[in-house]
Amino acid sequence: MRGFAVVVVAVLAAHSPLIAQAAQAGGEVITPRRLQTIADSLPPGASRTAQLGRGSGYTFALTQRDSAGGVEVHMAWTDEFVMQRGSATLIYGGTADGARETTPGELRGGTIRGGTRVALHAGDVVVIPAGTPHQMLVDRGNRVAYLAFKIAAPAGR
Repeated sequence: MRGFAVVVVAVLAAHSPLIAQAAQAGGEVITPRRLQTIADSLPPGASRTAQLGRGSGYTFALTQRDSAGGVEVHMAWTDEFVMQRGSATLIYGGTADGARETTPGELRGGTIRGGTRVALHAGDVVVIPAGTPHQMLVDRGNRVAYLAFKIAAPAGR
């Protein structure tokens, strides 16, 4: 899992000049043990998130989920997930039928029609481009944990 901490810095460095400068100056490493401590501190519930960082054009958080999430479409953000533990099914692509704009550029709800289903497991990395409908399904009694990076989509996308 030590390589995982390097992945966190590498992913952020690739997407933000500020983080790239921080990485050159020593950066920040979040160890697997620290991630586990953060995950253990999250209160019970269907979906819990601990914000780990934010900067110009990105955010990243640790999320635990023990039930299905709703359909989401982020028009200005690419989602990148690094699965930490557990397994889930991701539906992505197609169209988000019945989704409603909840805040500017953010659609939620409805169902995905014509999407692709894929099984996710610990160690998988997922990239969901801005504007792509997606939904994570978690089987009853299961729990997943993943790092979620939100990266600003390029202007004019």
